Amino acid sequence: MTDRFRPVASLAVPFALAALAGCGFQDPGGPVPQPDSQVFGRITAIRDTGDGSGTREVEIRAGVPATLESVMRREGRLLPAMEKDLQVRVKVTPETVCVKDMLPTDLGAFRAGQEVAVIPLAGTSTLTGTKLLQVEAIALYDFHDYAVQYLPKALEALPEGVASRRDPLRVNSSGLERTPLPLRDGTVVYFSAGLLPAVSGEDAPPRGAERAGMRDGSGALAPWAIGGTRPYRTELGSGGWSAPTPVELPGLDVEASATLSWVSDDETSCLVEVRRPDGSVRLAASKRPDARAPWGSLEPVAETGEKDAGDAQRFGKDGGALVWTTFGAADSNLWLAMPGAEGQMLEPRINTAGSEWSPRVGPNTQLYFCRAERQLLFANGVVQAVRLPGEQRRPLLEAAPTSDGAFLFHRVPRYTPGGIDWDLAVAAKVGEGWGPSVPLDDWKR
Repeated sequence: MTDRFRPVASLAVPFALAALAGCGFQDPGGPVPQPDSQVFGRITAIRDTGDGSGTREVEIRAGVPATLESVMRREGRLLPAMEKDLQVRVKVTPETVCVKDMLPTDLGAFRAGQEVAVIPLAGTSTLTGTKLLQVEAIALYDFHDYAVQYLPKALEALPEGVASRRDPLRVNSSGLERTPLPLRDGTVVYFSAGLLPAVSGEDAPPRGAERAGMRDGSGALAPWAIGGTRPYRTELGSGGWSAPTPVELPGLDVEASATLSWVSDDETSCLVEVRRPDGSVRLAASKRPDARAPWGSLEPVAETGEKDAGDAQRFGKDGGALVWTTFGAADSNLWLAMPGAEGQMLEPRINTAGSEWSPRVGPNTQLYFCRAERQLLFANGVVQAVRLPGEQRRPLLEAAPTSDGAFLFHRVPRYTPGGIDWDLAVAAKVGEGWGPSVPLDDWKR
């Protein structure tokens, strides 16, 4: 379920490209395809392309960022060879993710003279002559933010907020928060939470808020707590969101992760995705007589058969229809079972050779779902991207609308060491789209 930006193994690659020009394999008068590799350097200019597509062009003088150079010299490592005066032209499109201060932003936050790292879209790198490299960016990082995510050892200190957000009274932390499920027009939210491993050092505490239920009877962290998740519930009152409380599900293995993917409006029925340490995934259901009673035993969901399945939602009259995710060795797909009928894989406009997951049914049976790390919507027979405001793309995942369609609960990224720390957020409906994403702790209906 990921197409995260990955650094190449060698930092020298971007600066050695120009050496190919003298090998007799290309016409020096035209652009020649090159292996895709990250580019480092300093912005010299930013300009519009003028083609009406929203694409802008960033000129970069390639070079080793000062931060990285000092670290490599201190450690006695060889500096990458760089062709003198190599210029790079980077296309930044509305689909590019720009990262500054660990958050997605617009290209307008970048200035001439700024050190940056560019991750190219596969198949877009070309070299003209020996001095001009052209790429289209899938991501443009302020170099300090690139170092935070991929080279944390190169920093004298990590930025504030990487590991310090630990308040168990709040929803978002520097750990894992995912799968928001809004009820009662968004005033009740179920979500899943866990801890992330420490950035460095075996003695450092894990990242995130240590919440109720994360320790076992002996006082030790439960096996699932670091890297796994369990479900929690919070409710919006006059003073803000209540402290998240654990959802107790009987019969779970202490090493298994559990995520609620659907809860009925009256909070008496739920669906649970259970992930075991052996990699198996199963979908289970639980019921209780009223919203104050303990949850009952976890029971198999007949519609999914024997396949690895989870990430499901009931909808329609009396919750008789079920949409869910089946997991294969290398991908996942969405399935649907209508009342009284066997389950079937959803149509090719939805299911592709990639991974589809997180189905959420909104008003008028619109289907929100994720494909890899893109949030999509199937409505009126068309699959379309779900976008948040901004000139460049603001990633979001696991979008779940309120029953009236007025708000979209989702998760948004922070680009932190070793990966992405996702926080829960809310956007209000504005026309046919959505307004700005507001962190859940700060949102009031």
